[in-house]
Amino acid sequence: WEKPPEGAIKVNFDGSKNSHSAAGGYVVRDWSGHLLLAGAFNLGAASILVAEATAMRNGLRAAIEAGFNNIHIEGDNKTLIQAVQRHIQPPWEIQVLVQDILFFLQKCNHVTVNHIFREGNRAADWVAKLGLSLSSTRLWSQPCHLDLQRILSEDNLGYTLARR
Repeated sequence: WEKPPEGAIKVNFDGSKNSHSAAGGYVVRDWSGHLLLAGAFNLGAASILVAEATAMRNGLRAAIEAGFNNIHIEGDNKTLIQAVQRHIQPPWEIQVLVQDILFFLQKCNHVTVNHIFREGNRAADWVAKLGLSLSSTRLWSQPCHLDLQRILSEDNLGYTLARR
């Protein structure tokens, strides 16, 4: 994970799936790596692609609703990133979600959307996995769970897991 430029925020998102349900989560941090917002949700029976797209939309919407408009977005689902970048046609199951994301992107003064390997997306991955255990949406800023605090601290220090 790399900090965004000064004055910008970064939204990392991810999806998670088990045999019973799919979930998603997002983490919003400022240029110093400080946690601003995080959210996790359980979608029930859904695909991982729908979970990822919902997490991207929800994280972007939360950042905009909090008043941010210089936003860097990162996720580890290449298909979704390419669809939002308009490099590919979105798969049918996320067409409406991609339309929502593009609508929110128009509200930003500056926005980038980039793919990140999962090793750099650990905070969003942790939040998405938490979503699998939830029955309702959970939103928070500070304080957050100790495991998430550890991941955020490691990200701020530049620790990265080796690419597998």
